[in-house]
Amino acid sequence: VFRGTNNGADLFDATIGVSGSGNTFDWAASLWLASFGTSNELDISVSASKSLSDNLDLTMGVTNYSYFGGSTDPNDLEPYNSLGTSLGGISLGVGAYYNESDTGTRGHDIYWEITAGKEIELSMGVLGISAVLGHFDEGDDDTYYGISAGLSIAVSDSITATPYVTHIMDGADGDETVTGVSVSFGF
Repeated sequence: VFRGTNNGADLFDATIGVSGSGNTFDWAASLWLASFGTSNELDISVSASKSLSDNLDLTMGVTNYSYFGGSTDPNDLEPYNSLGTSLGGISLGVGAYYNESDTGTRGHDIYWEITAGKEIELSMGVLGISAVLGHFDEGDDDTYYGISAGLSIAVSDSITATPYVTHIMDGADGDETVTGVSVSFGF
């Protein structure tokens, strides 16, 4: 599920990311490759983030969305800004994502997102619970709400398996629940 849209029951995706710290800011870059249905997508993302205070972070970045295979979607370029903080152990965020290309399946100018999340240490792993409110600036039913829960279980020192469930409520497509398992490798 990406921004309220289920990309398919047969989604397979892989991500590789790198990050580091400089003298005044942190940086990150990632590649995300996905295959769903007869379509493929490659996202390239770079960002820089800076702590503005002990409890407020600013992130600025850009993502390039490239579509190929059976997809007829044009490529998109999306700069973004987000702010993050933590209150009472709950992570809170707000972001604005600008559709530079003004293309894609939801032709919009700005996508807004508000998030909240909490992680709880359990004996078998870490339970993550999150909620999202997303809004595209064009259309009557371009607002959606979602809630997710996942249990990250360390299989080894470098492998984590996370079964998860996500429920999305949206005015365009109605309610939908998606479940799955993600596997992460770290080194």
